[in-house]
Amino acid sequence: MAAPGGKGNDSGLVAGSDNEIDLTGLTPEAVRALDTEGCERLAARIRSFLITEVNRTGGHLGGNLGVVELTIALHRVFRSPDDPIIFDIGHQAYTHKILTGRAAGFADFRQRTGMSGFPSREESPHDTMENSHSSTGPAWGLGITLARGTRSVVVIGDGALTGGVAYEAINAIGVRRQPVVIVYNDNGRSYARTMSRLTLGEPCDAETGGPDDQRNVELFFTALGFSYIGAVDGHDFGKLEAALADAAGTDGPVVVHVRTQKGLGWSEAENDDVMRLHQVGGTGGAAAVPAAGDAARLPLGSRSWGDVLGGTLCELAEQDPRVHVITAAMPDSLGLLEFQRRFPERYHDVGICEQLAVGLAAGLASQGCRPVFPVFATFLTRAIDQVVNDVALHGLPVTFVVDRGGVTGGDGASSHGIYDVGLLRTVPGLEIYAPTSGAQLSDLLRSAVARDSGPTVVRYAKWKPLEDEPDGARTSALLRRRGSDLCLLAHGAMVQTAMSAASVLECEHGVSSTVWEVVRLRPAVTEVFADATGHRAVITVEDLMAGTGLYADLLTHLADARNTGGGTPATAEIALPPAFLPIGPRDEVLVEFGVSTAAVVERAEGLLGLGAMAGAAPGTS
Repeated sequence: MAAPGGKGNDSGLVAGSDNEIDLTGLTPEAVRALDTEGCERLAARIRSFLITEVNRTGGHLGGNLGVVELTIALHRVFRSPDDPIIFDIGHQAYTHKILTGRAAGFADFRQRTGMSGFPSREESPHDTMENSHSSTGPAWGLGITLARGTRSVVVIGDGALTGGVAYEAINAIGVRRQPVVIVYNDNGRSYARTMSRLTLGEPCDAETGGPDDQRNVELFFTALGFSYIGAVDGHDFGKLEAALADAAGTDGPVVVHVRTQKGLGWSEAENDDVMRLHQVGGTGGAAAVPAAGDAARLPLGSRSWGDVLGGTLCELAEQDPRVHVITAAMPDSLGLLEFQRRFPERYHDVGICEQLAVGLAAGLASQGCRPVFPVFATFLTRAIDQVVNDVALHGLPVTFVVDRGGVTGGDGASSHGIYDVGLLRTVPGLEIYAPTSGAQLSDLLRSAVARDSGPTVVRYAKWKPLEDEPDGARTSALLRRRGSDLCLLAHGAMVQTAMSAASVLECEHGVSSTVWEVVRLRPAVTEVFADATGHRAVITVEDLMAGTGLYADLLTHLADARNTGGGTPATAEIALPPAFLPIGPRDEVLVEFGVSTAAVVERAEGLLGLGAMAGAAPGTS
């Protein structure tokens, strides 16, 4: 560890106005050589750079604007990577990437061959862990410190100190007296205002935490065995560096409580009271969040999944006082703002705590309520144990609405929602549905809430709902197309892929295809598989990990059919490989890993002995 010092002239940064500072190839050593004025100029340049670049590419903006000075100060006081700096919430690491020589990576940021939106061990030795979620940083810090015998630094905040696993690790660090520095970035928020009493609130608020509130925060950490430093102005280099230097010289565990303003430096973020422009969608636009009440008035075909979800939940709550909605700090991203406004007594934001959310849902359901828990697919996997033992084991009617199922795009390996169905499909009594349209989603929600026992999962991908609504939308499977040669089984976003492939095969080869939209994934719709056996070949099309979806059910059915003398068509599976998928736009990742119209066509040609694949052995996948 080293104390900051030196002069700006020795830093290697280009002198002049903020816009003339060259961020390319920046190093922590160059940052440590700056004086205070140089740090302030660098912070202004980085903030300007982030506003321009992240608005262009899309990504997490508000939180990163708030930690510019903090990140610079961390790299001036501590020597990364010898002193590991762990960003508990990886989306706050943009300035860290710039300070460690990766500013040029923002040119193709979050693209398939570009730089990740989160820390990445493949990118830099300065990145300790890759994470899109939160609350695991303190545990990593403890493990690294125990293994290396040296200090580690964990930056936690943006609502992450609501997560139970963070508290578990902080308790263990305190008990073992390990030299872990917890930098508590207190900006009063996660996506929305944070659900915690350990915050002093937003620094920009007129009403913020007073001395008594700060004393309570200090008492909490000291009771767990930590030294406490703070609360520190997170935008004042002198105070930041003094506090961090004190922490570096402290024996045992220490908390540095830093107050930052999310979205600082950009008026649009500062004036966004919903989430301080937590995330922007690229090309200068914020991630869309409808004004209260607007979504419910949109025509069904033009509404997003969140629009339909929020509108339907409000209608259900009007009709049934048993309906409650739970969120893990994501009301805006999931479409719950109108429900929050209209039914505050039945709306429960538990913070970034999926396990708590599921346990809370179980408690509500045990008393006759009908709780609904909307959550991203990748985040639900953190609460599988509670789904099994708190909900399903007790046969409780809890509805899980799973958003971002399948490949999600630029956020990378830790955000793709390709594991949930495989993990949930074996849970007794649990039903899984995959709508393709807003009308289906609305109808499935009504059915799920009406269940008297057992959990229901309704999942959809990060794509726009279909506007067409064929007859029989309320059934467990829809016959989209009838043919005699090939049977394609698909669900959710992959129904369009299957339909497109069927059209290509008919045009190019005269292949007659049946296409089933499988709405209910669990329990398996056996009549669909029975129908499939009457074709020459069957292909399942899914943006799940191979072996975790329809194909496994198909093989089970065919095995039973063989035992009773039934037909055995050639089969193939179009699905994602058993691997952690990279960043990149959803369509590009799907094509690269073999889930596309062209992939279905090619596999069908092989199974049916057509075209360039005529030599392929039938019956193989």
